[in-house]
Amino acid sequence: MKTKEEIRAYNAAYYKSNREKLMAASAAYKAANPDSFKNYRLKNKDRLDKRLAEWRSANPEKMAASASAWAKANPEARRINEHNRRTKCKSSGVLSRDLTGRLILLQKGRCACCGMPLGKNFHLDHIMPLALGGSNTDDNIQLLRQHCNNKKYTKHPIDYMQEKGFLL
Repeated sequence: MKTKEEIRAYNAAYYKSNREKLMAASAAYKAANPDSFKNYRLKNKDRLDKRLAEWRSANPEKMAASASAWAKANPEARRINEHNRRTKCKSSGVLSRDLTGRLILLQKGRCACCGMPLGKNFHLDHIMPLALGGSNTDDNIQLLRQHCNNKKYTKHPIDYMQEKGFLL
């Protein structure tokens, strides 16, 4: 009778030497039975979440490295995620991941308040501030230069633009 360690060692060696064959068989099975994996995840969500949480707590360095690599590869998605996280407790609504790119095209790369080029350090600004009852939705967001956003802060948009000399 083999011990658990011997069985694990045998399985690891077999997997290592037959990895491509096993991966192809797994992919073929998943393609033939797509619902079985979806149902498995739904039925075992708590157990899978617990296992993932245990792995994350046991591997904080890998998690930090993975998060850092993702943030560097996806700067705009990171910015949107951060914005959604900060506003979660203040307002309902979630911003789209492609919002920044759409706004840059719509605003032609210029600040909505002063018309100067946005540059790299632009801010996502709520047109109607959350403090005044605005929502965290795509239609309430504009891109401003950092300077303009810091001056606007939580002012009403009409009051702010009138301070700048615009007649609204």
